[in-house]
Amino acid sequence: MVNVYPYISYVNNLKHVELDYALFKTRSPMQDGVLEYRNLLDASVDALVYAMEREGFPGIKAVVTETGWPTAGGEAASVENALTYNKEVVRRVVNDVGTPKRPKEEMEVYLFSLYDENGKMGEDYEKHFGIFGLGGNKVYDLSFS
Repeated sequence: MVNVYPYISYVNNLKHVELDYALFKTRSPMQDGVLEYRNLLDASVDALVYAMEREGFPGIKAVVTETGWPTAGGEAASVENALTYNKEVVRRVVNDVGTPKRPKEEMEVYLFSLYDENGKMGEDYEKHFGIFGLGGNKVYDLSFS
């Protein structure tokens, strides 16, 4: 189980991580041996898989227990980017896209978060991962099919 936040990787490495790579929109893949990575989520999940294999746990199922994109509060945090990111995560899960290391393999992923959290400590963007706002209003329309 792993929490994967391409947004946090992006904002902490603006010089080295392209926004399009974090948002599943890159046109130039990253080459890792024979595998091509077109997004940061896949690269992060496969990094975990490789690490577990090196530790003697081949074939372990990688479960993404949290992933998402904020709608406000930071660099590139917007409703448009949150919808783009989460819509692509859902599409990939529903269609069993898998990762470059494990293509067409079912992946279990949990989106963070259903609601914004105004009491959350830390960076301002950490309060704005919700599909719904504080008053229960829908921030953006995300289909799960």
